[in-house]
Amino acid sequence: MPLSRPAILSIAVLALLAGSAAAQQTLPPVDPAIATMSVDQKVEMRQKLMKEDGLLLRQARSATGDAAVQAATTVLQNFVNFPALFADGANNTISEADSHIWDDFDKFADIFRQGQVDAGNMLAAAKAGDQAAYAAAYKSLSQKCFECHQTYRID
Repeated sequence: MPLSRPAILSIAVLALLAGSAAAQQTLPPVDPAIATMSVDQKVEMRQKLMKEDGLLLRQARSATGDAAVQAATTVLQNFVNFPALFADGANNTISEADSHIWDDFDKFADIFRQGQVDAGNMLAAAKAGDQAAYAAAYKSLSQKCFECHQTYRID
């Protein structure tokens, strides 16, 4: 007996939810040291990690093999840590973060959650040696960086 359209849609939704849950389970944990950092330490750390990501992503564009895996692993960890480094209004006079971040922190943090998916896809593609999927995930992640900087960074 063929499946009805509603049954097919239900199966598709369940598959997407299962895939999403599996992807979330593979995220590395937030660095526990962040919980004990002062505001100044959080600002300093996030600036350091964003510079690191910028360098890594420029190099990752054409990376393959172990270099691609390492770049994606580091960027993924950083994207997991970023929301914690901005949480609770962590800002000071040397920060380039726009105060609008904390007006709607969930919207801001969602960019990082989307970036985590992209970085996770980059990592999976790098491990599989799938350059097309790696390039697509890289491009999507780069767009998240641009979107965030355009919206939430003071230049």
